Amino acid sequence: MLMNRVMVQPNPTKPNAVRVSRELIDFLLKEDFEVMVLEEFREQLTADRTLDFSAVRFLTEDTIYDRCQFIMVVGGDGTILRMAQPASRYRKPVLGVNCGTVGFMSEIEPEELELVRMVKEERFTLDDRIMLDISVQNAAGDTVYQATALNDAVVAKGFFNRVIPLAVVVDGQEVFEFSGDGVIIATPTGSTAYSLAAGGPILAPSSQCLAVTPICPHSLTVQSFVINAESEVAILSDCRSHQVFLSPDGDTYELHDGDRVVIRRSQKTFSLLRIKGQGFYEIIRQKLTNERTSK
Repeated sequence: MLMNRVMVQPNPTKPNAVRVSRELIDFLLKEDFEVMVLEEFREQLTADRTLDFSAVRFLTEDTIYDRCQFIMVVGGDGTILRMAQPASRYRKPVLGVNCGTVGFMSEIEPEELELVRMVKEERFTLDDRIMLDISVQNAAGDTVYQATALNDAVVAKGFFNRVIPLAVVVDGQEVFEFSGDGVIIATPTGSTAYSLAAGGPILAPSSQCLAVTPICPHSLTVQSFVINAESEVAILSDCRSHQVFLSPDGDTYELHDGDRVVIRRSQKTFSLLRIKGQGFYEIIRQKLTNERTSK
């Protein structure tokens, strides 16, 4: 099937992303792609009168995902994370253009827009990523919060300068209790984000496992470890005298006394379009080296 119906999603907070989005749309139209953009970005994108965007279809959220075949996200990994929910719900693969800093999930750089031709030529692969279903159960056993995450679920302390007590339970068995700043449950995708910065392992995207990474534990024996992706993880913390937050992919929910955070593998998956044929470890080496040398 010809892949030529594309949704372009810019990050409007990045000036360079708006500029690159205009260049991308101009290129896509010249290559006979059918281009659609959310109505909310019309004014920003059409402000440049030197470009003819009359063929662009500006649509609302309730129609755009059904009509497009793939999504091009122009921004950084954070922009892709925000697109993960609708993309996974409608089963639309995402091709990222990196206008951020590291960009582990972004496939191409702004100077490589011509590579998008390969999508229409069916010269691409799909890189499927696992996701997490996160729920919070209160002391009565009722579910009071639910979310889905691509990167990670973080349970961490609030704004007070004190550690919090945490217990991590895997498949009904307590693994450890410790005091610290929090704990991260990361997918292979999220293993190169906060979990890596906290000392966790790098997981290959195709691996069927999760990383459990404590954040600044007050213990020499509490270390990051890896579990099967089918395992259920429960996290408990004393919220009576401590402010504790749950953050799935950066969102925030304050936990209360008696709350239990439960994390399972989701039935939803997220797909990245790959067209450059780079191996995972080549990407890791390039991105981490570039990040270090740019500082």
